[in-house]
Amino acid sequence: MDKQNQNPRIKIKINGEERPFKEEMEIHDWKVAKKETAAGAENASEEDSFDWVLPEINENEVNEFKKIHYPNIQSKSSFKNKFKRKSGNQHLSALLISVITAVTIGVIIGIFMLKIVIYQTNSSGQANVSKQTDTNQAPSNNGISSTVQIPTLTSSFVQGGVFKDPEPIVNTIKSKGLPAIVLPMNNQNYIYISVSGNLDTAKELASILKDKGVEVYAKELSIEGKKISITTKDEAKLITEAISLFPTLAEEISKSFITGQANSEKIASLQEKINKMNSIKDVKSKDIDLLRKLEVTSLKSLISFKDEQNKEELMNAQMSLLTFVEKMNQLK
Repeated sequence: MDKQNQNPRIKIKINGEERPFKEEMEIHDWKVAKKETAAGAENASEEDSFDWVLPEINENEVNEFKKIHYPNIQSKSSFKNKFKRKSGNQHLSALLISVITAVTIGVIIGIFMLKIVIYQTNSSGQANVSKQTDTNQAPSNNGISSTVQIPTLTSSFVQGGVFKDPEPIVNTIKSKGLPAIVLPMNNQNYIYISVSGNLDTAKELASILKDKGVEVYAKELSIEGKKISITTKDEAKLITEAISLFPTLAEEISKSFITGQANSEKIASLQEKINKMNSIKDVKSKDIDLLRKLEVTSLKSLISFKDEQNKEELMNAQMSLLTFVEKMNQLK
């Protein structure tokens, strides 16, 4: 370290460039060195000196304006703000569209479900109407035509045969003082002479009629119920009551013919049922009302037989019941 300090190296830089420096002279006398240094400096100042030439400045001259492009910091910030505003608007629009879409879908689903409920309600109503029709509970419709399923009529009959041309046979039977009707069924013409409530009574009645020279036999017959037109609820009620009463009334008339006596208690019971049927007022169909009248007539004939003991009244009663079956089969 001492040696380095004793012999320092001198470096000269001119305009930032390093120039070599040589020591060619040993200085022994500091005075002489001072003079030489002063002389060298004087020479150097003469050599290095130069004239300064300053430009002439025209005070009236306007310097040319040069546009300098700086980075548009504000524009970036403005863009960000616009983007934020635009982004916010987009979120608001998206939210609004979502709400509108949800409401629209909800309304559509609601309408769809409402239609399903209405459809199911109508189907249920129609099923109930059909069920009521099958059970003969026709609704009151204020004169508007409707239909009702009437019950099946089951009873025992005395049949006189099956003929292609039954009219001559019917006239022959009536000429003997017996009732007779032609009942078309299954593309056949059946002749029936009398009716009763059960098969045993019909067989007894058939044996008596054979003594009058008529070929007959007893059979049980069911006349299937069918749909008919009605205009009031009472019409459906009336025909149901009439069909229900028919076998009981037919049985009592047949037994009275067989025994020659009428049962007063049973006649009173039949009269009570007839009175109940007569209380049904709102009946506009003449065909349905005729069924009631035929049963009322047959009961009156039975009461007349009880009072007068005239069996011809029982044949009139049988004719009323057979006509009831004929008219019921013709209902539409």
